[in-house]
Amino acid sequence: MAHAAAVAEWTSPWPKGEVPYRFTADFLTAAGARGRDCTGYERWTRGAEATIACRAMADWTARTGVRFFQADRLDSLDFIPGNGTDGTIGHWPAGNHVHIQKGATYGAVLHELGHVLGLMHEQQRPDRDRYIAFSKFLRDDMKSCNAGLNVCVDVATNFPTIKTKLQSDYDPCSLMHYLSDQTPRHREDPRWSKIYTLTKDGQAAFTKCRLKLKSLPSRCDKPGQKCTITAEDAVIVRRFELGT
Repeated sequence: MAHAAAVAEWTSPWPKGEVPYRFTADFLTAAGARGRDCTGYERWTRGAEATIACRAMADWTARTGVRFFQADRLDSLDFIPGNGTDGTIGHWPAGNHVHIQKGATYGAVLHELGHVLGLMHEQQRPDRDRYIAFSKFLRDDMKSCNAGLNVCVDVATNFPTIKTKLQSDYDPCSLMHYLSDQTPRHREDPRWSKIYTLTKDGQAAFTKCRLKLKSLPSRCDKPGQKCTITAEDAVIVRRFELGT
């Protein structure tokens, strides 16, 4: 069985594995685009939101076979400015989007497109406690959160376990796994600099999966890396979106 990410039981695939998308005019202008699609994005402004998004879509296409195309439809995936970088999960009849904050990294957008293609957070799988141990403050907040509205919404959204309909072995190297250091989420609270440690089984899983990341820069050698789509992430997307 392949190591891979997981799909929540309520998630719907994109019809035929094809994703219509569109950018706001501001994103296109900032990137120096001459049209409305990703044609020629390699020559656009480096670091612009649309440039990063086009590169991320091309990467997912190359790794999975899912196709992205520009279209104005009710269910189009809208790339729009945001105060953070987040995305909807799977296909919805309307409202599909990826918010991209100014200065967002390529890895952050790549991660959100993983959500768009149906992947949930790896650390929300029902079997996660066998592989990671959350820090006490986070375990306490998951039981009864009194840390303020923004923190409590974050905890309630991104950390409880979720039932899955498609998963395989737990993968600490998945693009969809959180890093242990989540300082950017809540800089006012230093405890977010280490939200989990790997258990014995988690260490064993990481030892196995990290071998496939050895060609990447050293900064990518950690659980929850945001450098690349792993082969295992791609397996689940192909199975879910294309049935292959």
